[in-house]
Amino acid sequence: MKTDQQNENTPIPPSSLQEGKPKGSFRRVLKNRSFLLLWLAQLLSQMVFNAANYGIIALVTAITHSTALVGLAIVSFTLPAVPFSLLAGVYVDYLDKRLVLWASNILRAIAMGLMVFALLLNPHTIVWLYFVAFVISLISQFFTPAEASAIPLLVDREDLVSALSLFNITLTIAQALGFLVLGGLVTALFPAFDVSLGVIRVQVISFDILFAIVAVIYLVCTLLILAIPARALRQQRAQPQLSELFGRQTLKIVREGVGETWTYVRKDKQLYLALLQVSGVSILLLVIGELAGPFVVNVLRLSVQLLPAILAPAGIGLVLGGLFMPALTRWLGINRTIAAGSIGTTAGLILIPVGRSILTRLALPAVGILVFVGVIIFFIGVALDMVNIPAQTRMQEHAPEEERGRIFSFQSMLYNAGSIPVLLFLGVIADVLGVETVLFLLAAGVLLFRTWAFWYNRRSSQTSQIH
Repeated sequence: MKTDQQNENTPIPPSSLQEGKPKGSFRRVLKNRSFLLLWLAQLLSQMVFNAANYGIIALVTAITHSTALVGLAIVSFTLPAVPFSLLAGVYVDYLDKRLVLWASNILRAIAMGLMVFALLLNPHTIVWLYFVAFVISLISQFFTPAEASAIPLLVDREDLVSALSLFNITLTIAQALGFLVLGGLVTALFPAFDVSLGVIRVQVISFDILFAIVAVIYLVCTLLILAIPARALRQQRAQPQLSELFGRQTLKIVREGVGETWTYVRKDKQLYLALLQVSGVSILLLVIGELAGPFVVNVLRLSVQLLPAILAPAGIGLVLGGLFMPALTRWLGINRTIAAGSIGTTAGLILIPVGRSILTRLALPAVGILVFVGVIIFFIGVALDMVNIPAQTRMQEHAPEEERGRIFSFQSMLYNAGSIPVLLFLGVIADVLGVETVLFLLAAGVLLFRTWAFWYNRRSSQTSQIH
């Protein structure tokens, strides 16, 4: 009995689950049962999260036909990250990661169930859609840092790049499956129908079915997380009682936690630079998504239905780039991989307007130009992986276990807060000066940031050698 108790309190070494497998391989990390369960939960939860976002945007569009109100729906997804991501990161570092993960999923399932109920009562409501979107995004602020800080607890250090690559691949696949497959397919296949409950007649629309499916899958994700042994995600630090964490000590914990996190990030120059690089890639992806539609419609004069011809190659590039990124970083090293990715992104952004202008003068049809742009976007997706995955790896390596949740929450806050003014500012410039002007500005911004990062990294190395 004593031996059993000791084993129960001893964290499972990740390597013990993966003996005999080549280090740094996808096969090795997927043989880790606990990591596999977390990965499956991530795949499903991210897929239905994006499907729900699609459903909310599409439903608001169908009800209001207002771009402004659709924009307000998108803001409701991103707004919670700005004030709450740091607070969530502080809690995540004190709470049990497994508890945060399964509780987040079950709360999101309940929220989606309430959304279905509200739509059954009034199929034309939009206020409730905004509210539930905000709540789900708020809950996700706890899920994301808990998931990110759980990965190093389940895999060896040598497998970290592979694990992060797999999660990045999954994120991209989940976005495609959620927006293009699950969300679009369900709403297209299921027409509205009426259900009679005695004297009450309820109209069930396709979005009700979509949101109900999302709620069920969130429950499945809860079961997957609960299947992970508690000791596999056990923290080394002492955990306070919930009454202390959510009571009078909350402000003190947040104030001290945020201050400590900022101080730690600023002291570790490599961590600070990696955090900026990861945030920059995320913002750039949002800007590309913002510009894709106007480029197809306003520049190429094609139908908006051809938008997937740009977005799909970007997603494929991100997926394939993630597959070979572990081998590439081992060959080039993290710094060279990030530098090559930055230069490749700059070249691709410049090549799109320049190539479009040349091909137009050669009288190539607009569809042919769209194919050319899709190819360039594919390589930009690969190049962005060359920046994002190595930078995330560096963040994981430089973030201590007890600070990971707060650091990743800080990165989420920085990304979301930075994306709002960038998207608004570049959107105005695109409307006034054209989409291709914004592409040149983006290329210049990426190149300037790469130049500054090279100088900052070099100065940091010289300072470390002096001390």
